[in-house]
Amino acid sequence: MSYLILNGMYEDDSFIPKIEKIVSEELRKRNINGETIILYEHEIKPCLGCFKCWIQTPGVCIIDDYAREVAKKNIQSDNVVYITPITYGGYSAELKKALDRGICLISPFFRIHHEEIHHETRYDKYPNLFVVGILEKPDSEQEEIFTTLVERNVLNNLAPKYNTQIIYHSEDKEEIKRKIIEGLNVLGDENV
Repeated sequence: MSYLILNGMYEDDSFIPKIEKIVSEELRKRNINGETIILYEHEIKPCLGCFKCWIQTPGVCIIDDYAREVAKKNIQSDNVVYITPITYGGYSAELKKALDRGICLISPFFRIHHEEIHHETRYDKYPNLFVVGILEKPDSEQEEIFTTLVERNVLNNLAPKYNTQIIYHSEDKEEIKRKIIEGLNVLGDENV
């Protein structure tokens, strides 16, 4: 069983590395091996929206940068964890670039899923997903937007199981650890 952590922190963030360390330690306690990618350390250009990854080079983005490696590691993992500051209810720019470039992991064709139109699968299995959003303090509007965004992304990204947790800078280590353990409980190797 494997994991991939996509760390969407910004370079000057001192809080998210502490969260990533707790997540990594808990994963290792569960005998899940993997790696963390700190996204700002790699060149990842924005998606062009050209959809050539669907038509000309199926499953591979035409832009030759580190996003290709992120997409490859993502689809090969059993479990993926996003850690990101919540920015206006969304992901950090660093994480958003990587996620946009992962559109090559789904098919351009459509299916009906829960009475909605969504993309078909390109691969036989997709990873489970745990998303950790970080806020300075509670903000119900941003939290609602963020959890809805994750839910909608899960529908298109085909995660068999997922969980979202929001962590505040003001929370003590025990509360943070409790939320992380609760979020990690969705992970496993029973994905399709």
